Amino acid sequence: MTLKEYFESLIKKVEESEEISNAGKDAEGFYKPIRTILLRHLQLLKDLHEKPLAKPQLKASWREVVQHLPPEDLLPPVEVQDQLKRMLE
Repeated sequence: MTLKEYFESLIKKVEESEEISNAGKDAEGFYKPIRTILLRHLQLLKDLHEKPLAKPQLKASWREVVQHLPPEDLLPPVEVQDQLKRMLE
């Protein structure tokens, strides 16, 4: 499995999830479309994971994904763990 396939699988999980919706609110109570935001960040991760100059953007996107997805969904396969770690360093 590659990082691209890993991010595609996360995108699929978000799209199929009934728990993650666009009916969220932020800390101040304002409308926050969580599903849309997650899909944008995951798409960025999928498209830019090979670009070394995009590291700050990748880190920010990963932070957002980690904040909203359950830990069991984020568990990367063994063959992707090192690549993911290098991407986020």
